Amino acid sequence: MNTTLKKIILCISAFLVAVSMVIFIAQNPARIGNEPLFIRAAFLSLAIVAALIAAYPFNPLFSGRPGIYTATVCAPALIPVLVYYFILLPNQAGIGLTGEQVSNEFITDSSSNGIIEVGFSYPIYTPALRLGNLELFTKQVNVFLRMTDGDGEAVLFRAVRKRIPGSSLSVESTVQGMLSESAGYEFIPIEIPPTSSVTTRVAFIISSLDEGVNFADALDKTSQARFELRDPENGVLLLDFPLTRI
Repeated sequence: MNTTLKKIILCISAFLVAVSMVIFIAQNPARIGNEPLFIRAAFLSLAIVAALIAAYPFNPLFSGRPGIYTATVCAPALIPVLVYYFILLPNQAGIGLTGEQVSNEFITDSSSNGIIEVGFSYPIYTPALRLGNLELFTKQVNVFLRMTDGDGEAVLFRAVRKRIPGSSLSVESTVQGMLSESAGYEFIPIEIPPTSSVTTRVAFIISSLDEGVNFADALDKTSQARFELRDPENGVLLLDFPLTRI
């Protein structure tokens, strides 16, 4: 195998590694956010070094001098990565979560106000929420809806889950199957990447209304309705914020 062919193979291989790493980083922010900072820095550093290796044969200034290229180009290119992950990112990170309701509109019918009748005599409430994570690592949260009436009695609804215990067909599993075919829905627990936010719809099965009372009427009669973000492991309340009739 001649030298030119070796360079071409090296260039193509390095380019593919760089592209693969960039795609992996872009498509898996929550997964990467679970890793220690040095692992995250290593992923991005690998992409940068691979890209520079792919560009090496096209740089006549360093032709035949790979050691100098490594010392003067590749190594300095990693400094911004280290500065970002070990200085800037920790300084930018905060503590806790943020949450807000974005809309009530259902994806196929804006007049439905986020309520789907699915033939179970239960309305399915599907608000859009923006959930933010101020911390350095990915957070998982369960989402609940708490409705409190004028007498102070509260009813708590849990959003539809990703994994539903048991194998028998249920309202929750049917709703999950129906909504999973539509873009923009997440099932709990929801993963929020570090120092960023996700905007998604969640689904609540409103199963405790009196006969003849719809969900909109029930909301009108509540003194307070709030979304709650809770830890999936221990149920601890992490954040709550109000439901608004947008």
